[in-house]
Amino acid sequence: MTYTKPVPKVRPHTKEFWAAAKKGQLFVQHCKDCDKNIFYPREVCPKCQSSNLEYIKATGKGKLFTFSLVEKGAPPDFKDMQPYVICLVNLDEGVRIGSMLVGYDDYWALKPGQEVEVVFDPVTDEISLPKFKPAGSDFTFDKK
Repeated sequence: MTYTKPVPKVRPHTKEFWAAAKKGQLFVQHCKDCDKNIFYPREVCPKCQSSNLEYIKATGKGKLFTFSLVEKGAPPDFKDMQPYVICLVNLDEGVRIGSMLVGYDDYWALKPGQEVEVVFDPVTDEISLPKFKPAGSDFTFDKK
C-alpha cells in the first residue's frame, strides 16, 4: 500500500531525527550551551540562539497535555482517517510534541495527564512518524 498523505521533508538539521525515528527511537535536541532540551528540531536554540546543539535519545514516554477528537472537518488528505485523535504530549525530557494518539479503546476515557508512550508509523521507506499510545497498550503498526 502506498502512503498518499503529506510527509515531512528531511532537512540537514532534521536528518538525524528522522534516521532515529526510522529505527524506532525518539530523539530530541539538547543545547550544550544553555542545557535546554528542544523539540521540534531547529538550527539554533530558541532560548540562547546557540547552534551548539546535539540530539539525545528520549525515553519516548510522557503525559497527555491535551487532545481532541477530529470527527469532521479534517484537512482533505486526512478525511479518510476520521475519526482520529490529535494530541500534545509533555515528554519526560521537558519538551512538548504534537502528534496523533493511537491504540486507545475509548476516547471518552482519555484524560489529560494520562501516561503515553511513542510508537512509530512506518509511512514510507524513509519516514516513520512518531505517534503516541496509552502506556501499556499493546498497539503496534504493521510494517509497510
